[in-house]
Amino acid sequence: MQASHMPLVSVVIPAYNHARFVGDALESVLRQTVRDWEMIVIDDGSTDGTADIVQRYKDPRLRLLRQPNSGAHAALNRGIAEAKGSWISFLNSDDRFLPHKLERHLHVHAARPGLEASASRVRYINVSGQPFSKYSYYAARYRSMRRNSSQSSSLFSSLLVANHLITTSSLFAKRSVLLDMGGFVGLRYVHDWFMFLSLASRQKFAVIEEELTDYRRHGGNTIREDDATGQIEDNMVLAWQVSAYMQRHPSGDELRDIFIALRQNSRVDFELFSLFVLWRAYSKGDAGALDLLKGQDAWLLEYASRKTRRRRVRRKARRFFQQIGLIGEVGMEILGLRK
Repeated sequence: MQASHMPLVSVVIPAYNHARFVGDALESVLRQTVRDWEMIVIDDGSTDGTADIVQRYKDPRLRLLRQPNSGAHAALNRGIAEAKGSWISFLNSDDRFLPHKLERHLHVHAARPGLEASASRVRYINVSGQPFSKYSYYAARYRSMRRNSSQSSSLFSSLLVANHLITTSSLFAKRSVLLDMGGFVGLRYVHDWFMFLSLASRQKFAVIEEELTDYRRHGGNTIREDDATGQIEDNMVLAWQVSAYMQRHPSGDELRDIFIALRQNSRVDFELFSLFVLWRAYSKGDAGALDLLKGQDAWLLEYASRKTRRRRVRRKARRFFQQIGLIGEVGMEILGLRK
């Protein structure tokens, strides 16, 4: 690609230790029916030869950038900063696009010029790249999420129930909007969900009801690392987004819909949620405060971690005693296992 050419779409691929899958991701971009794109791979400190695989591809539209391991959000933000296209489409290095992915997004935005972003539906694939059976757990759960999302009063409230957009690989957005929003926040597990909610709250975000992205499930998926920390981040994101949304849309109907949505989300811990609402008010809405792993607010993450892990231990103990029938309701009350 000539240096003077400004591509229509920049495909940003954050990559970390996906030597086994990254070639599949690159090939899926090369097969796109739209040809006016650039591909930017941000190798986030891989140690397994991921960058070596990328370097085998000699297409002039491909750029490889390398950085020390800084997390997916940092790699995504580097890609946004480096992109030259008016539009950005994200692709995780273990996922892949269907051939008409970019074409469909561009068509939708041409028909609805006021949209800032769109997201496609995904198809779940296994480690070998084969789609899961429609009777599998993943396919059935995803159908349920999609069905429930269609019954919500708005895209924002549907995303409070669950992240039914699943992955950044489904997202297509104006580069100028992403820059104006400050990119992705520094969360390990739910930076994508935070972005989806932020875009939905602006009410210029559409869902394309077509499976245009293959989302690969495998043992190395980041979201499977630490479910307790994931739940803490879930409540942090929900509290932050609901507080911000109600400041912009302060109506009784909105509050009712949000409360109903939160009650439907099994990941919500209302004690943690309330604590994070107070913390957001203290932080004055500065999204930079979301990185709780360091600085003066680290105590909050430590408290939330202790509380979440204690509650999980109690829940497991309660299930165990219930299964073996060792103690009744009174005994569980005495041991503090009912909640």
